Amino acid sequence: MKKMSLRAKMLLCILPVMAIAMIILTFVAADQSKKAIREATSNAMEQSVTANVNAVVGTLNVIENTAVNITEMIATSYKFVTMDNYRGTISSIITENDSVLGAGIWFEPNVFDSKEKYVGPYWYKDGGSIVETMEYSNADYDYFNQEYYTNAKSLSQGQAKITDPYYDPSTGKIMASCSAPIYDNGTFVGCVTVDMELTNIQDMVKSIRIGKTGTAMLTSSDGTYIYTDDDSKVQNAVKITADNNASLASAGSTVMASNTSDVNEVYFTEGKDTIMLLYSTIPDVGWKAMIRMSTTEMDESVNSLISKLILICVIALVVGAAIIYVFVLSISKSINNVKAFAGSLASGDFTVNKIESKSGDELGQMSDSLNDMYENNKDVITKISDGSVQVSETSTGLASMASELSSQFNSIQGNISGVNDAMMSSGAATEEVNASVEEVNASVHQLAAETEKTSSEAADIKGRARDIERQSKQAYDYAISIAEQRESDLVEANEKAKVVDQIGTLADTIAEIADQINLLSLNASIEAARAGDAGKGFAVVASEINKLASSTSEAVEQIRDTIDGVQEAFSTLSSSSGELLTFIKETVTPDYDRFVNLAKQYGIDADSFGGSSENIAHMVENIRAAMEEVSKAIQNIAESTQDTADLSSRVNDSVMAAADVVSNVNDMSSKQEAIAGTLEEIVGKFKLK
Repeated sequence: MKKMSLRAKMLLCILPVMAIAMIILTFVAADQSKKAIREATSNAMEQSVTANVNAVVGTLNVIENTAVNITEMIATSYKFVTMDNYRGTISSIITENDSVLGAGIWFEPNVFDSKEKYVGPYWYKDGGSIVETMEYSNADYDYFNQEYYTNAKSLSQGQAKITDPYYDPSTGKIMASCSAPIYDNGTFVGCVTVDMELTNIQDMVKSIRIGKTGTAMLTSSDGTYIYTDDDSKVQNAVKITADNNASLASAGSTVMASNTSDVNEVYFTEGKDTIMLLYSTIPDVGWKAMIRMSTTEMDESVNSLISKLILICVIALVVGAAIIYVFVLSISKSINNVKAFAGSLASGDFTVNKIESKSGDELGQMSDSLNDMYENNKDVITKISDGSVQVSETSTGLASMASELSSQFNSIQGNISGVNDAMMSSGAATEEVNASVEEVNASVHQLAAETEKTSSEAADIKGRARDIERQSKQAYDYAISIAEQRESDLVEANEKAKVVDQIGTLADTIAEIADQINLLSLNASIEAARAGDAGKGFAVVASEINKLASSTSEAVEQIRDTIDGVQEAFSTLSSSSGELLTFIKETVTPDYDRFVNLAKQYGIDADSFGGSSENIAHMVENIRAAMEEVSKAIQNIAESTQDTADLSSRVNDSVMAAADVVSNVNDMSSKQEAIAGTLEEIVGKFKLK
């Protein structure tokens, strides 16, 4: 690893990290996409199941309402009308409704006709006509013990019940019967049956498709297939719990065990594929509406996404490796230039050109630093080289000067005698110096007065600094208090704003009630239309209720829009208040804190300035005392001048000793000349030109 090139090291360090990061990113993206796609598909399937259930419920409600309307008509008229009167009404109902195959009226013994026990006319479609038959009004058929009749006797007035569907081999249709009881003043007098075919429901279920594999299924309350892709299962009345696919049969058991109208899901396998099955129970009849879809189809787009991401990762790694290689190649070139330049300097060659670097990165800064070092060292070595020549020349001159100095000392000895005469004249000069000292002493006294004034001003500055510090601390505490109070107010306002959410909940409740009213008005309009002229007044009321429900829905939408506006405005106000509190806490409060610290430093500086003033005053006092000592010393100098003449003879002796020292200096200059030669030899190793 140590012997590898910089390019190889950077590629080995960066590329694995990039590869790992891209792999992690690919798996995370794939996982999140898989969850999102499955959730979206599940929601679409759930909506389809709900829509399927609602459509089936709507169709069954029409049949139930038809049966109940017939019973109400018969309950009020069977005592005074003939069967011919019912024939036209029943025939009209069968003709107008494509889903109705036939209808029958089944009376209790001797109720419609006191002489007949069995009175049960039945009308049914035969091609384009309606056929009436009484072949079921006999003891052999005994409709009193039939399922539809016993079901009707167990119901209250105004109720209806639909039997489980069954397959009619003669017509090749799936059928079901709806029965409703006839009550006369609380007494059960018979029932009405309406037979319907489920072709429309089958077609509706068949039309439901999601994607390529998403299809719908419908079973009765006992699990018998009403519709599935395999028609043979419908014709043979196969139950989902007995399906030849054991996994589907197990899932079917779970479906049949559920009685809730909520949409649930279960999984089963079909070959090597896993199928998701969403199901719900149709109210009142207990039928099961289901939608199935292959999970392979759900994951198909995710697998395609993974392939694309892998391809992108490979391309990104190749491009990244190329970019890194080019970038590292540029860095290596710059480093090699620096290496060659540093090697030349290390060998003492200062004739090389400076490094040319136009980049502002670390390599460019290092090149600039080496160029600066090159300039500085070259300048120093050049000066040393020039200085060595000068030292050599100076050493030669110093030797000659030392010889000349020795001869001069001989003449100095003769001049010592003149010193005595000069000493006599120095006495007068000493008196003049004494007068000047007196003037200096007066100036020192004035300086002491100014120093005392400065100390007083420093004390005033210190007092003002303390006032500023106290006021700044008060402002800082006040800013903190305001920030805490406004933050508390903002929290309280946020709590109060939750009332808007409660208003939104109430608006949703009102909207649901409006939708229910709208549905009721629609059912009322249908019943009014069936009632003909007698239901026109009821139709007007239903229309007005529908308008009221629509107006209520529009008002609820306006309330929701208003709530959204209030919430948005309050969110903006809350955000602005938060930013203001943040500004006070993060900007104003730290500024006050720095101002307090500045005031403290101002006081410290005042103390320091006061201390300096006191030191100056003390020094002035010392100067004044020193000047008095100087004055006394000058008097002593005057007296000492007389003694100087006596010492002149002694100086003559010292001059002779100095002559010997000059001889020693001459020897030292010779040694210095040798050292200069050595220095010149060292400098010669550097190439400067």
